[in-house]
Amino acid sequence: MAKATPEQREKGMQFWTVFTEVMFIGRPGFQMLYAVIFAAVLLGTINFGFGGKARFGDLFTLLFYAWLPQVVQVLLGTAVIYAGMAPESFNIKNFAPTNLGAFLDPTDTAKWLYALATSLDAVTIWTLVLMSIGVATVAGVKRSAGYIAVFGWWVIIVLFGVVAAAVMG
Repeated sequence: MAKATPEQREKGMQFWTVFTEVMFIGRPGFQMLYAVIFAAVLLGTINFGFGGKARFGDLFTLLFYAWLPQVVQVLLGTAVIYAGMAPESFNIKNFAPTNLGAFLDPTDTAKWLYALATSLDAVTIWTLVLMSIGVATVAGVKRSAGYIAVFGWWVIIVLFGVVAAAVMG
């Protein structure tokens, strides 16, 4: 943007304004889509992989209850902003200091390491534990099966993100 002409800068600002508005308005829809996909994956994993008897609707509902601790993360991020954080150091992708990545400089740290450190998040682990207990309860299987199913998929997603960051970064 620093080397762009004033017209290019204006077009860029208009694009990002519209993009932000669409993402803000569309967020509930994206979360519903994510929940549908994740519930379907968990349904297949727990029922076929561990012999559970879960129903899709139960897992879908469970995900939203398990995601409630993320409100704590948003409140903490809001407190950090109002506490006087410098605007140039604000990172929208990592706004609350609940993970190791919050204490690393995203520009100086290797992208794969930053992705890994960001995924080691206290609120995410709390959410995954709630999901694991809920999945095991809903499916009527041992708690260890719920932990393996939920944390197994989380590890796969984290590894995919770390590899993608290493390739792109």
